[in-house]
Amino acid sequence: MATATLLGLSLPPPALTLLRLAPLLSTTASLTHAYMEYLTTTSFLVPPPTSNALTRTMAKATAPLPHKTAPELAAATDVVVPAWFVNFFNTGVYSVLALNGTTLFTAAANLWAVGGLGGARAWYLAGFAAALGHLAFVPGVAGSVEGLYGLCVRGCKGERKAEDEGRAAALVREWVSVHKVRWGSVDLAAWVCFGVGVVGVLTV
Repeated sequence: MATATLLGLSLPPPALTLLRLAPLLSTTASLTHAYMEYLTTTSFLVPPPTSNALTRTMAKATAPLPHKTAPELAAATDVVVPAWFVNFFNTGVYSVLALNGTTLFTAAANLWAVGGLGGARAWYLAGFAAALGHLAFVPGVAGSVEGLYGLCVRGCKGERKAEDEGRAAALVREWVSVHKVRWGSVDLAAWVCFGVGVVGVLTV
């Protein structure tokens, strides 16, 4: 691989290879992050699998256990979920921004600062557009995030209202519904595009 320049600085082949790979690496991390977000948030929306073989083994139960949620557990969701979500979002939003920012910055550097992508340019450009599309989903999750923050603050102040009952799970379900679409569309598309682009540019 030939030497290239970035902002007037000479990039040796190893650095150029890393720059070519960077958008693929960051989108891989973004997809993994999104999957773990899905796993953790949906755990609050379904009853625990108390009747499966794994639970029976871990609980050392000899008879099948009931597959249902006790009323006390369902009621606790209203209290626990807003506090958990605020903690989760308060840290997770920064890693999401960092990963998406890395994708956009390194893709832009490959496209417009370094160039030399040949036929892979179209794939890098499509990946950049898909990564940018992630931001288009912000309005779709803003309402549920604000709602959960409001529930958390009222809960911490001891000012929960009767109409708050069951609302936490509904807001998480709303957030997950948008998250699944975003993850399965633009996030996945960006990863595929950069994957094809990287293979193309590194095998020339």
